[in-house]
Amino acid sequence: MKTTLNLRDDLLRRAKARAALQGEPLARYIERGLEERLEREEALPSSVGKWLESLPKVSSSAASDLEKALSEDHFREIDDSMWS
Repeated sequence: MKTTLNLRDDLLRRAKARAALQGEPLARYIERGLEERLEREEALPSSVGKWLESLPKVSSSAASDLEKALSEDHFREIDDSMWS
């Protein structure tokens, strides 16, 4: 299928040069880039997956402590004095 793209001049020049160095047409170079990006994004289960990947890594004991704290009954209690 043919389509029209509006690309920045500098980006287009770089893409053309890279495609030429690899001996492939610009359209195929762009197509491969889109395929790779889509595969990466589709591998994540959802936007939650992206968010989880961005979080700092913590030890399993710290994660366990956090899970325990979040599951306690008083976790969701609101202390009126906090809002004064």
